[in-house]
Amino acid sequence: MNQDTNIENLKRLAVKAYQDPIWYYETCLRVQEFGSGDLVPLVLNPIQKILHSISERQLKKENHVRLIVLKARRFGVSTWVQGRFFHLAATRKNKNVRIVTHSRDATHTMFSMTRMMETHLPEVLKPSVKYSGKNELVWGNLNSEYGLATVGGREVRGSKTDYLHASEVAFWGDGGSDYLTGLLNTVVQGYNTEVILESTANGVGGAFHDMYQEAVHGDSGFESVFIPWFCYSHYSKSFENEEQKQEFKQNLGLDPRYGGEEEQLLLGQQVEYDIGEEGILQFEVTLENLNWRRGCIRTQCQGSLDKYHQEYPSNAREAFVTTGRNVFDREALNKLFLASQKRQRETPAALYTVPVKRQKPDGRNAYLLEPLPEQGELAVWRQPRKQREYRIGVDVSEGLEIGNRDTDYSVAVVLDAETYEECATLRTKIDPDLLAWQLVSLGRWYNEALMTVESNNHGLVTLKFMQEVHNYPMLYFDRTLDERSNRATRKIGFKTSIKTKPVLVDYLKELIREEEILIHSPKVIDELQTFVFLSNGKTEAQSGSHDDCVMALALAALSCKLHPWSSSPRYSNTIHGKFQGRNKRFSVYVPP
Repeated sequence: MNQDTNIENLKRLAVKAYQDPIWYYETCLRVQEFGSGDLVPLVLNPIQKILHSISERQLKKENHVRLIVLKARRFGVSTWVQGRFFHLAATRKNKNVRIVTHSRDATHTMFSMTRMMETHLPEVLKPSVKYSGKNELVWGNLNSEYGLATVGGREVRGSKTDYLHASEVAFWGDGGSDYLTGLLNTVVQGYNTEVILESTANGVGGAFHDMYQEAVHGDSGFESVFIPWFCYSHYSKSFENEEQKQEFKQNLGLDPRYGGEEEQLLLGQQVEYDIGEEGILQFEVTLENLNWRRGCIRTQCQGSLDKYHQEYPSNAREAFVTTGRNVFDREALNKLFLASQKRQRETPAALYTVPVKRQKPDGRNAYLLEPLPEQGELAVWRQPRKQREYRIGVDVSEGLEIGNRDTDYSVAVVLDAETYEECATLRTKIDPDLLAWQLVSLGRWYNEALMTVESNNHGLVTLKFMQEVHNYPMLYFDRTLDERSNRATRKIGFKTSIKTKPVLVDYLKELIREEEILIHSPKVIDELQTFVFLSNGKTEAQSGSHDDCVMALALAALSCKLHPWSSSPRYSNTIHGKFQGRNKRFSVYVPP
């Protein structure tokens, strides 16, 4: 072989390495195999293939990659990111890679992986090393740098970064959010730059939880990625024989140590991912998966189901275990969530927008809903039916910041007065006077539903506009006893106070525990999951979370109780409620 031929072969090899990352991983990179620790080629497992496909798709569309990955243990996510960024830096000029971890040990482990990849690179593709330090690698002929650090280290502002890998962000601790902000601002938008944040969960609140939730709801430039534990082939344990397998199946869901009915509902749960040219990857929970799960709960998680949920989640909601004591029954909430996921797959909610300040041709106000797939603020699971009665609970936004990253929402929850089924939920950020317009549209659509609006703060503005501007006939009134005059007084709306809030919460708690309410909205269930007892015995959303949906649902549920469904044309009276004449207003006695 002459010199010219050899040079041409080297050029083709370099082009192949540059253009084909999968070939590069499998041919050039070596990593330690899961379990055995043997040195093997980096052949992507299904989870790594999913991440690779998502990254390539986003890179093509956005000219950069921005991912936030909520992961289970030992998925190989960090290994994949290391391989991806190593390939990019080792085949391109003037690239800076920055890897930041949560601890010195993790930084050492990560850099050991980098050195292993560099050491075993084929000589013909190995860049010349200009400098090799404790946590830094500089390739002279490429003018590219590969550096690792532990969170809270030296100042990063002003440094140029092309590829940023932030590992176990949920465990970065105090100051982690500010440090992450500094890192993110070293990476420019576009120009094929990449930022990948990944972590197992560490409770509700904190930068990682907040950023992940924002990405889920499309409120950030990051794409959220969650892959459940059962997608990993190693998380499966075979049975000794068919008899043992059938016995396991018969006992499924009977042992509370493994989640009771939660375990039974997991069987057969499916997810699928589109990975481009290779088609669709499908995963389904098998008895073998659940057999492994039991062993993991007993051993790795020391019998704690909460620890298992955090380390090996089936869904993102499950991963973010609350740090306070939950108000609502976790097992019941998990059943509701799994059922809501199944419904979402089979018959997803219809989404609508509720326009305001519309007029009919004759100049009268128009109250209507318009379909708006994927973006509507109103999610509908059950459309109104004739002869059905509905109750609507409304929590009006106070404009408060939640975790310094977001403000609260105005929420309206529609319940069927007979079945306590959630029919629709409106979740919006709008001025309180315009919210009145949306609520009237919603209430009229649901057969002039009884509307129970929290009268605290801005709620009074909404109520005033509903009553005086829009003439909505079905508004809830409180009736209280004036201690000075000893006379009953009527006040519009429901006043949530230190005395009335426990009434709301306790009744909703009972309904959920006894499985007498059907909730479809994953967002509502998320908020119920993060509604906790504080050390002083009070109840509210855990720091960094919302409780608008919780309060709206509680108001709707209590309204169903105080003014129950009646098959007669007129609403039935109750011992607490009173029918208020032709205008159909309701009142209820509330302890002073």
